[in-house]
Amino acid sequence: MAVELHADIVHDPSGEYTRWPADHGHRPLDLTVTLSVCTDDRVLIHAYPSGRRAPRTRVHRAWLHTSASAIRAEADRLRQFWSENVVHHRPVDAHGMPRGPYTFADACDLRPHRDTVDPLLEELAVQGKRVLDKVLAGAGNELEPFRAFLLGELGREGLRVSFDSELYLPWPMLAVRPDGSGAPPSFLGHRHQIEQTGAPYAPYQAPPATRSTPATSLNTDTTLDGVGRSDAVYDLLRVASDVTVRTTAEELFKSLRSPHFDEDLMYFWCHGMFVERGAHRTVGIRLSDGRLIDADAVHRYREECRDSPGAVFRPFVLLNACHAGEAAATAELEYLGNAFIENGADGVLGPQIEIPQVFAAEYAHAFIERYLYGDATAGEICHRLVRHFLDDLRNPLALAYSLHCGIDSRLEIRPSTTRPLLARPEDGSARPAAAIPSQAVASPSIPPGPSASPAR
Repeated sequence: MAVELHADIVHDPSGEYTRWPADHGHRPLDLTVTLSVCTDDRVLIHAYPSGRRAPRTRVHRAWLHTSASAIRAEADRLRQFWSENVVHHRPVDAHGMPRGPYTFADACDLRPHRDTVDPLLEELAVQGKRVLDKVLAGAGNELEPFRAFLLGELGREGLRVSFDSELYLPWPMLAVRPDGSGAPPSFLGHRHQIEQTGAPYAPYQAPPATRSTPATSLNTDTTLDGVGRSDAVYDLLRVASDVTVRTTAEELFKSLRSPHFDEDLMYFWCHGMFVERGAHRTVGIRLSDGRLIDADAVHRYREECRDSPGAVFRPFVLLNACHAGEAAATAELEYLGNAFIENGADGVLGPQIEIPQVFAAEYAHAFIERYLYGDATAGEICHRLVRHFLDDLRNPLALAYSLHCGIDSRLEIRPSTTRPLLARPEDGSARPAAAIPSQAVASPSIPPGPSASPAR
């Protein structure tokens, strides 16, 4: 007599290497644009819309007439324009001499300065459109149809766009004028969710384990304590997660050496650092001890344990680091961001220019709060923050933050669907007070921060 046997699989000896990793239900991208740099400095560009056919004869592609070197130079000029005219903006007197404090350094809410800010926003958009036009400039029966298609796509609203390239451009700061519209150009970062990709394949890791509380870290230079809402960021991390605080490079290196580095969010609140080594300049960050933390260090310590059984490294990294006023140098932190991604990080979010300290702390608080307590992806949060700061507070600086991979990054396991209030007892520490369901996904108004130095 045939008997059906019941079997329970209690062990997977293949370690899940018999199937591709799941995509966790991510929505398809609406548009993917790739820029490939060739050995002769020429750039080949492709565009892949989702769910629609390309032209009958080919995919959307063209050789750009602008070289890779010229494109990088245009991007650096745009970053410098933002640095000089936003971060370091000062009013001038009747003789054209700067006077008073830096207008945008001490506040996030720029509505009191609308007479100055609104013309500046229009000029920033014009400059962003100018850079995009220069990237796509040229004539010919290949480039002209491609340019018309790409600008038409970017002129739409609410797309999920990925730019895959080794050319790291400030895509959210670029701008486009929609076809048939007499309106001024509008920023890509305001119109769309945007990520930049281009790193090598990340190592495969088993699905994350279920846990009741997120694991986070604050990697900081203590000289920045008390700047803006930086203390509120620490309170938020402490209430909403199991937070590890690191203030020295050795503490970070020790953690990176561990095969099981299972943090959901790494937040860096620190200074940038340059080291000249002959003709080579290394760009990195430093914590309180002043030691260099660069891409080589991340590779060195993670590669030591990459082949260890059960090795884990998949944090989302928020990188707030200053660079002593060198706008173009901030983009060189892409090497550090790529190092995190190549070793398994889920995504990296960081600024393309130096950012005023008050705004940097405010932006971090707004992002982390939504990431830990909401159900939105990093791409959705970045897009909403751009619109919040720009539309509500007339502040364009959220556009300077660029997302590298991670458009779909989301904290899958959350401790609660509500956000506890932070009560501050007599000893000055923060603790959860009542949980208010209506605050689950709030958009708090951003008050002006206290005075601080002009740039991070």
